[in-house]
Amino acid sequence: MTSRGLLKFSVVWALLFALGLSVEALLNFKGRAFCELSSCFIVGELARLSHRSMVLLGLGYFAVFSVLLILVLRGQRLGGLLLLLASSGLAAETIFLLRQAFDYHLWCPFCLAVALGVVGSALPVLWHFKYPVVGFLGALLGIVVAFYLTSISLIPLEEVAFSAFPERPSSSGLILIYSPECPHCHEVLEFCKKIPEANLSLCPREKALGLLRSLDLKGVPVLVIKEPPRVRILQGSGAIIAYLRERFPRPVKAPGPIPPGATEMPGLLIPETGGVCSELQPKCN
Repeated sequence: MTSRGLLKFSVVWALLFALGLSVEALLNFKGRAFCELSSCFIVGELARLSHRSMVLLGLGYFAVFSVLLILVLRGQRLGGLLLLLASSGLAAETIFLLRQAFDYHLWCPFCLAVALGVVGSALPVLWHFKYPVVGFLGALLGIVVAFYLTSISLIPLEEVAFSAFPERPSSSGLILIYSPECPHCHEVLEFCKKIPEANLSLCPREKALGLLRSLDLKGVPVLVIKEPPRVRILQGSGAIIAYLRERFPRPVKAPGPIPPGATEMPGLLIPETGGVCSELQPKCN
């Protein structure tokens, strides 16, 4: 296939994906989507923009790309601008996929499909127009945009955390990542109400998704314990409550029966299975 033939293929490919994203945008306005897997939902939450906004952004990219390609094929001298758009899109998609692989440990099928559209439409342009400086600037622009759109995972927890009990002195170094809909998170907070010395800092789950994904944790509650120079991570209400019992011991009462599903240790009851509300399940009981 000639170089011009590759550009024609690129036009068809870009228009095909523009049509697909148009259908996805219509589905989004009706509260639906092509991909309704949990991985698509989780990866979508890690972006600075909503899923609908990201779809409209992709639709705009393919639409502008198609128009520029058609104008170039008709003799317009817009090759540099087209190359800038192609290299930026290719670089941005590369960053998106690398973050899914190494930061989030999840693959979004819808994102992979969009990436296929970007690669199929951009590579013929990069092959036809060999302007290294323009290609480098486009790649740099794409990298900056990609990290900006996914920078939510870089927010330090301390900046978004707030005191669970404002009337109490702060318990330094204890951050509970929680969700208001999670009964196991409320179990931890109800336990803390009985301990005046315990005052956790609360961080909403959506503000800590980057950390959770980087640690491959798919549920809450999660307690981040900062003990310089190290940091400990506990997941599940059972493990967290056991730690809080040990850190904030109460007056010893007469021993009672051991609850089912618990292991007896000196002065401590550690449940064998801790309660976790997984984001991979539609409902947490």
